[in-house]
Amino acid sequence: MVGGDDRNHVGDYVRQFFSNWNEYDAPLSRKVWLTLKNRARSVAPPFKGCCGHHGEPGC
Repeated sequence: MVGGDDRNHVGDYVRQFFSNWNEYDAPLSRKVWLTLKNRARSVAPPFKGCCGHHGEPGC
């Protein structure tokens, strides 16, 4: 990266989101539930932007 910027960018998050959906081995209903749960956690106070469940759908 230019200037040594190690932060994730929007494209990185989008790629992670879809790769987590494709790689996570679970039924569709479970993936939808985890996505909703993890997205809600990521936007709830203290507004970290991350749910803390790396590798799960929605994270």
